[in-house]
Amino acid sequence: MASPPASLTDAVVAAMRTLFPEELADSAWDNTGLLLGQAPQSSLLSAAGNETVGTVLLTNDLTSAVVDEALEEGAKMIICYHPVIFRPLKSLTTKDPMQTLLLRLVAERISVYCPHTAMDAASGGLNDWLCDILLAGEAQVQRTVVQPISRPLPEGHQGTGYGRTVELARPVNLQTLLKRLSAGIGGQRYIMVALPPSLNGLSRTEEISKVAVCAGSGADVLKDTDAQVLVTGEMAHHYALRHTQLGQIVVTVFHSNSERKYLETRLKPMLEVELETTAYGNTRVIVSKADRDPYEVIDVRDLA
Repeated sequence: MASPPASLTDAVVAAMRTLFPEELADSAWDNTGLLLGQAPQSSLLSAAGNETVGTVLLTNDLTSAVVDEALEEGAKMIICYHPVIFRPLKSLTTKDPMQTLLLRLVAERISVYCPHTAMDAASGGLNDWLCDILLAGEAQVQRTVVQPISRPLPEGHQGTGYGRTVELARPVNLQTLLKRLSAGIGGQRYIMVALPPSLNGLSRTEEISKVAVCAGSGADVLKDTDAQVLVTGEMAHHYALRHTQLGQIVVTVFHSNSERKYLETRLKPMLEVELETTAYGNTRVIVSKADRDPYEVIDVRDLA
């Protein structure tokens, strides 16, 4: 029997590894897991005892605004979807923005866990969530993994992988699909659509029965799919052009907008349930309000 977690960080790491095993991550390039541990308590300070009540902040990206928010909320730990460390560090200085943030967190004894592609690949993870949004409660014929993971995986996680295709039992037009996507990711007003030459505008007669999704940057994962519509966060120009020439529709919403709402609608309640049976069942799990995509769409006609 596993020993009970000795700290909030240990409890949250165990919960995240249960939900999204790190073995699911694409370790060829990704960096997932506990990337910043909690600094030890100073021996000069009086021991406060084993704290079983704390706050965990969920965010898509780590920025100065998010760190400020974590400090204001008294967070003991941050779950940041995107890795805060990608490449080996030769130094930690204030000359680099991300390193500055990490130094601030170390000083405040705040740990950081990053699930990234493990959360993408997991059953019930980001890509399944995107499929659920597009289905809007309606039936599906089947759902398949675009790039299955071939290496051995933990019990209960076999057969999963990156990206999803979903076949709708009842075809819908593109307008319906776009409205479902907008509502599901948080009511985003603007969506980018690349149409094939055969379509003149958003025809209401275009019936969609098969869609492929990949949260974030999905060009490599979705490059060989035969789905009518490809939904992702971002896709480079030439990849999108190739798909439109193949007769496919590409839909993008900006990278992190394809991911962020998952933290609130799925990860928060999942993590709360996992922590319920531990000594840290009273942990407050909150979603960052400061976290946002770096891009925004402006109308130059509104500029002074």
